[in-house]
Amino acid sequence: MPRRTAPAIPAHYVLLPADAYHGLQAFRDELIGIAQTIDPATAPSPDLRSKPERSRRRALAHVFRLWADQVHGNLQTARAD
Repeated sequence: MPRRTAPAIPAHYVLLPADAYHGLQAFRDELIGIAQTIDPATAPSPDLRSKPERSRRRALAHVFRLWADQVHGNLQTARAD
């Protein structure tokens, strides 16, 4: 009798344990928290920070938000599969 092999998982799929999935969700939440800390929606006052510093903070916060969005998209894909 021939041996049965487990069905192959397509290369673009990743099996993710539930605790890893929840860990990634927590990581995404941390990224968003970092972005909000770096560049809060309501900055104290324009006098307290120079314009170049505000621009750097805004750019850095944008990087963290993009990273969080990428993690979120991957989580949505993993959840749908």
